[in-house]
Amino acid sequence: MRNEAIRFSLTAVLCCVAAFSSAQSPPAQLFVLDASGSMWGEIDGEHKIVIARRVFGELVDGLPNDSEVGLIAYGHRREGDCADIETVVPVGPLDKVSIKATVDGLNPKGKTPITASIKQAFEILRSREDHSTVILVSDGLETCGGDPCSAVRLAKDEALDFVLHVVGFDVTGEDVSQLECAAQAGGGLYLSAENASELGAALEAAVAMPATLPAGRLSLEAVADGELQDVDIQVTDATTGKDVIGGRTYANPNTNPRELPLADGTYNVEVHAIGIKGDTTRSFKIDIVDGSTVSKEIDYSTGEFSIGVTRNGELSDAVYLVYAAGSGEQVASGRTYTSASKNPSDVRLPAGSYRVEIRSVEIEGPPEHLFGDSVLEPGGRVKLPHDFSSGTLKVHALAGGVLVDATVRVLETGSGKAVAQSRTYTNPRSNPTTFILEPGHYQIDAKAVRLEGKPVRRLEAVVATGETAELTADFGP
Repeated sequence: MRNEAIRFSLTAVLCCVAAFSSAQSPPAQLFVLDASGSMWGEIDGEHKIVIARRVFGELVDGLPNDSEVGLIAYGHRREGDCADIETVVPVGPLDKVSIKATVDGLNPKGKTPITASIKQAFEILRSREDHSTVILVSDGLETCGGDPCSAVRLAKDEALDFVLHVVGFDVTGEDVSQLECAAQAGGGLYLSAENASELGAALEAAVAMPATLPAGRLSLEAVADGELQDVDIQVTDATTGKDVIGGRTYANPNTNPRELPLADGTYNVEVHAIGIKGDTTRSFKIDIVDGSTVSKEIDYSTGEFSIGVTRNGELSDAVYLVYAAGSGEQVASGRTYTSASKNPSDVRLPAGSYRVEIRSVEIEGPPEHLFGDSVLEPGGRVKLPHDFSSGTLKVHALAGGVLVDATVRVLETGSGKAVAQSRTYTNPRSNPTTFILEPGHYQIDAKAVRLEGKPVRRLEAVVATGETAELTADFGP
């Protein structure tokens, strides 16, 4: 199962840069760096702030000398202060030694005022005429009551010329829809980094992005039973098979529909629903032409299988297993029993294609029945009835008219396949021993347990539907 929180692997990040890069000169870069108290958390035994200092220093060393760079830090001076936001490096010509020393001097202490920090970044950008890139690096969510997505949208509505990329650092398991929404609203990308190497790749990708991402878009909305559905989206180049971009919708109207920027081309899209079991993978191909937007709705609304099992026309106990037809993954199971309140048994699953396997509980073997690819439509109900046929075989074990303890094995005639085994003992409640079998020809091997030499009697039986066949294994003289 893929890690749902990671939007890009290292390879996908680099592919993404290659897909979106152009000959444009790099824009000014304004970093907003998380220096809140949580940055003292550890990854692989190393504090996150230490990782960030080292990785950021390596990034700065690789920037062109004529770059324009600025840096805002939050949470590095005071505990519990949502106003602890400082422009530690104004946007200007890059001084590599100075900016690295500044980052090395950050001492995480406080809260996470993301919204106020990016608003401060926007105030800086308002004094500039050229396009700029804002890169937010955060290891957590807003803790000061702000709404970063709304702040970014407002800035865009004011025609502020920027693109915002967001790097979520060690946020696996959290609902980062507010961060992904902010990146989407800012015309940029959300990049997830769970360790030092991924953080380096994400930052390199963000600074390498062109000032304006491609105009083309995949707009994907995911729903289930009238509600927004969280899904993971992966887009690959249809020609090369390389990862291009990915995203997650969450069950949040800010990110669902999810818009992913794409250059002109042909792409394969794979969508995986999160948090539900069933046939949850959807695949399709799209073409982006002249910066077009392709809109898709993926509907995971449920349908219902009604699984009814009978034996010779009467309600019958059986277990059932339901598999997604594509992946073969078992997604549901249950039992019908013999009660009209439970048989048929109803199974609700997302619309899709499934295989349903039924195994009789009452008949020896046990016999199975497989319903091939059965398609559920949203809101649909598919009846899957099956009637097993059976007959009854009773085997007596006697010696001189006295009950004899014996083991009894039932095998298919011809194949020799073992079907059932039991024991008669010397109790009239178990002797004869009784078998419920599918109609057919059987070989019965009865072996006396306590008689000298443990003699064996071999018998033949024909079992017919709805009928009872009785045989006697006679161990008498």
